[in-house]
Amino acid sequence: MSQPIPTCDIPEKQNSERSLKHIAAWTHLYGHAKIIAGWQFFLSVPCALTMALIALRWPEAKVITTPLSLLFGWIDILCLDRIQNERKRVAAKMQEQFDCELFDLGWNEIRCSTPPDTELLNGSADRFRRKKANANHRDWYPVEVCRVPLPLARLICQRAAVWWDMSQRQKYAGWLVAIVAVLVVGVVTFSFTTDQRVRDMVLSVYLPIAPAVVWAVRECIRQKETVSKLEKLKGQIEGLFGEAISGRRSFTELNQLSRNIQDMMFDGRSRNPLFFDFIYNRFRPEHEVRMGEKAKEMVEAALAKQEHWK
Repeated sequence: MSQPIPTCDIPEKQNSERSLKHIAAWTHLYGHAKIIAGWQFFLSVPCALTMALIALRWPEAKVITTPLSLLFGWIDILCLDRIQNERKRVAAKMQEQFDCELFDLGWNEIRCSTPPDTELLNGSADRFRRKKANANHRDWYPVEVCRVPLPLARLICQRAAVWWDMSQRQKYAGWLVAIVAVLVVGVVTFSFTTDQRVRDMVLSVYLPIAPAVVWAVRECIRQKETVSKLEKLKGQIEGLFGEAISGRRSFTELNQLSRNIQDMMFDGRSRNPLFFDFIYNRFRPEHEVRMGEKAKEMVEAALAKQEHWK
């Protein structure tokens, strides 16, 4: 006897009070991590470039600017980076719990350790709502998925999450390289207009701006590596979806495969570098439209092959 096809209730569940509380909580925690990232950027780029300009204007100041630039780099590596990573991991666990409840997937304690405490969830959500009472987190995933069974809807939502993250990172990496390159090239070019020996230029200019260069290169490499992984994961999800609607994968198989995909998404959320909210806010309206269009396309493709489902 064939098992009944599980229906999809993602659109309703994602707008429940508990689901909206999860979104508010992880948004608050990611916000903390982004504040830390902002301090990393401030110490590594504006402060470093300022030190270089001060040393150009007053060469004798290099006895102060050089050790300060090195100190900023050590603060970033030994302190700020660790705090940011901890915030990201807790936020990723809350996002994972939201997805697991929404997608009817079991919690993977081996991968994610214990679920987040209820006290932390409620406290983080309340603090976010006090600051941004008008924030709209409804319809987090495309509502079109209600038209297909849960195993297919789950894949559509997972693909949407991966695509959203990937597309924003692509734009952020491009802006990052352009902005920092202009700033660094400007300082170096200005240094050649001053009458200094090579040794003095190294101590006064190049050493102070080294943290800015290191930060930019590190962030660019991290973002590009993350985009590459997300692109690969998106392709795997699309491949599974195509196999499922063509009858080459059963809905029972998709349950475990979606759990594996979710594990990879959790790993990325807890480890991937952050990007600032202005990227998210700038492209959110356009991305919501594109995400909805793609979800509708995938739903229509699935319904057109409904006779192959198994």
